[in-house]
Amino acid sequence: MTARCIRRVAGFSKLSPLHLRAAQFAAGIAATFLCAFVSGCGSSGDGLSPGNQLKLSSIVIDGGSRVLERGTVLQLTATVRDTANKVVAVPVAWHSDVDSIATIDRNGVLTANDTGVVVLHASALGVEAQPVAVHVVWVGAANVAAFHFTGPNAVTPGAVFADSVRILVTNLAGGATPDALVAFATTGGGSTSSHFVKTGVNGLASVQWTFGPTAAVNTLTATVVKADSSTLIAWVKGNPVTLSVMTFAALTVVNGDGQSGQLLSALPTAPAVKLVDASGNPRAGVPIAFTPTSNGKVANSVASTGADGVASPGTWTLGDAPGDEQLIVTIENARLILHATATGTPAYFVAANVATSASATCARTSDQLVSCWGAAALTGRNETSPRSTPAATNGGVTFKTVAGGATHFCGVGADAAIYCWGTNALVDTTGVTVSAGVPTKMNSNTAWQQVSPGGSHNCGLADDQTAYCWGSNASGQLGDGSSLGIRYAPRPVSGGFHFTSLAAGASHECGLATDASVYCWGSNNAGQLGGTGVGDAGTPTVVAGADEFIAIAAGGNWSCALNTTGHAECWGAGTGHATPQAYATAPAFTSISVGGAHACGLTSDGSAYCWGDNSGGQLGDSTVTARQEPVAVVTTLRFASISAGAQHTCAVTLDGAVACWGANQSGELGYSPPPPKQLTPRFVVTGVQP
Repeated sequence: MTARCIRRVAGFSKLSPLHLRAAQFAAGIAATFLCAFVSGCGSSGDGLSPGNQLKLSSIVIDGGSRVLERGTVLQLTATVRDTANKVVAVPVAWHSDVDSIATIDRNGVLTANDTGVVVLHASALGVEAQPVAVHVVWVGAANVAAFHFTGPNAVTPGAVFADSVRILVTNLAGGATPDALVAFATTGGGSTSSHFVKTGVNGLASVQWTFGPTAAVNTLTATVVKADSSTLIAWVKGNPVTLSVMTFAALTVVNGDGQSGQLLSALPTAPAVKLVDASGNPRAGVPIAFTPTSNGKVANSVASTGADGVASPGTWTLGDAPGDEQLIVTIENARLILHATATGTPAYFVAANVATSASATCARTSDQLVSCWGAAALTGRNETSPRSTPAATNGGVTFKTVAGGATHFCGVGADAAIYCWGTNALVDTTGVTVSAGVPTKMNSNTAWQQVSPGGSHNCGLADDQTAYCWGSNASGQLGDGSSLGIRYAPRPVSGGFHFTSLAAGASHECGLATDASVYCWGSNNAGQLGGTGVGDAGTPTVVAGADEFIAIAAGGNWSCALNTTGHAECWGAGTGHATPQAYATAPAFTSISVGGAHACGLTSDGSAYCWGDNSGGQLGDSTVTARQEPVAVVTTLRFASISAGAQHTCAVTLDGAVACWGANQSGELGYSPPPPKQLTPRFVVTGVQP
């Protein structure tokens, strides 16, 4: 009886031979379902009742014709309507006319197998949909290969491959294929920095390869896989890519390992190492790098092997960290570490407060003298070479405060006079000498409580809280409303304002008024004035917003302030804002310092946070990654004060020791470069305690 029902409903006699098979399949699936709608499928022999039979008017394949990438798997659907134009749910038979190009299963799941055009059909109860075409193209991954990979000659177990392993995925035309998924796997006990990497716009997927801990053949396999799984894409030529590297004991110690000596002293035995090839034969004439840790030194940082494969850097002088110090030996991808034990206690440089500038640092000590280190022009000693250890500035001037600008330092002396040194010191009120090699007193009868050095201007705050400025006025940074290009003698800022503190950027100045509002003037090329205007301002303009502030800071082309809750608000270059904007994830700060392109703040317990540019490691978070939001400095130290420079930061701990981090181009961190960067705080060490 069911078979008779199927034959009558399906109407096989009306189907074309091309689709007869598909219709029979659909009818078979639908038989049970149709019995719920059609009479005559029961036990009687009368057959179907025409008045009760479900009749269809149309079937439409949803989405119509389309173009698909080879390998795409897509669920297709069809909309079926009865003669009353109502959408009904009935099984649909699907059919592809060329299975080698695309197949479609009984559930409408389409798989694009190869390039070409295929016609898809859908039918039910004798009604056929208008066929649709699917054009299968191949614009994605077609080829995969290693990109500029050269197997190293010297690789020690556990080493990290010196270069990133890069895998290039291209299309049929040889162009880069972005967003291809590459799976990485290793043997030999090694690992990669990522297991799955998508190719970039250049078609490259990159990982860092770390070799296994024992001497063995290490392999890395890179496979272009389907986006939703780890299944290899079979039609990609060269898939997978396999790279092999043999690790072995390329470097061995000859002399100098396991010694002991006092901090900052030379060890008795010069270290030496031997380099061999994979067969154990000495390799001659190969330069080997020797890098001591803890600010240690060797006579030669690079030494070449002799005929016996042996190389020595000469005398190894220990650094300033007690305990284990290391001498890291590297050649190609081979690495060896020699150890030495440093005894004694380091003597840390102690200061009351610290100030930073471009490639230099100064600090005021307990005797009120100022000591500096870094770029020669800024040490205040008329030096011609950079200095990597603190030394008192010439003249024996005692200071109440010291501050760093973009190009020079200034301080208020114990006599309430202003002293400056460095490039654009601007303390000669006649204009004959613009720069000063040593702290030089500015001729003025005013009693000063603060000085704020900028790039080519200075501002000072008198005891009556009136602000004065002098130097370049190219952008209106003198704040007196004049058109004069430069002024060598201090002149009051316009407006009759009274300020509690001043802060200078490269070509702008800000002041915290006695009513807790902030005013800025000078260059506004990056929105550093924080007002509603778009141009430079030759007189103080109020910073937008209704917040009251308790502290201000400025540097480079941006400005910051702490509101009454202690939260930082910044504006200008790097912030993306021309008016004050708070940081959503930042804690409350008790003090803030702004440098060339980064800023730092201290919390009430002395924890340090920094944000902004990090190209020199000046944020102290152990990376060189720029941060839009404040991040914690990686240290257990707690600080009483902090100063952000151009690309470095220094701070004074709660017990008075100075620690610095960031770029070390001229010794501004308190030790001789290299290394050129220090990514976390490091004490400034002046010697060994007896």
